[in-house]
Amino acid sequence: MYIKTIRLVIISISIMFFGCSNNIQDIKLLYTESVDYDFGLNIETNYYLKGQLEFKLLAEEMKKIRGAGEKNIFPKGIKVIVYNQNSDTTAIMSSEFAIQKKNEQLVEASNNVILRNSNNEQLNTEKLFWDGNAKTIYTDDFVTIKTENEIIMGYGFVTDESFSSYSLSDITGTIYL
Repeated sequence: MYIKTIRLVIISISIMFFGCSNNIQDIKLLYTESVDYDFGLNIETNYYLKGQLEFKLLAEEMKKIRGAGEKNIFPKGIKVIVYNQNSDTTAIMSSEFAIQKKNEQLVEASNNVILRNSNNEQLNTEKLFWDGNAKTIYTDDFVTIKTENEIIMGYGFVTDESFSSYSLSDITGTIYL
C-alpha cells in the first residue's frame, strides 16, 4: 500500500512538471488568436480626399476590432454626411447599426437605413452597402424611394456616393403623388 502511494505521488509530480511546459509557439498562438479592440463614445470622424472634406461620420458608440479582419462596429448606428467640392451637403445616410470593414473599404449599414440627397429624395431600406473603392452605394434588398412626385418601390438599388443618380433593377410599384 505504501509503495502504491509513493508511485502515485511520483507519477502526479511528473505529470505536473512535464505537462506544464512554456512552449513559446503555444503561447504565441494563444495571443494571436485573441481579439484586440478599442471602444469609443460620441465619435466624429472627418474623411478628406486631396485636402477636401469628403464626408463626416458621426456615431454614438464604436467598437474597433483590430487584426487581419479589422473593422469598426457601430452598435447604436451611424450618420454619414457627404460633401461636394464646395463643402455643401450632397447626401446624408443614417442607420441603427453599421459595420465598417477597413481592409475592404466597405460599410454595411442595416436596420432602418435612410439615405437623403440634396434634391430632397429619400431612400428607405433595411440593408445598404457603401463601397469606398468603387464609390457606389447599393443593395439587393427591398427599397422605397420617395421623390417630390412619386414613391418608387423595388429591389436592386445602385447609386453614386452623392445619391444624385440611381437605378433600380426590379421596380415593383410606383405611386404618383
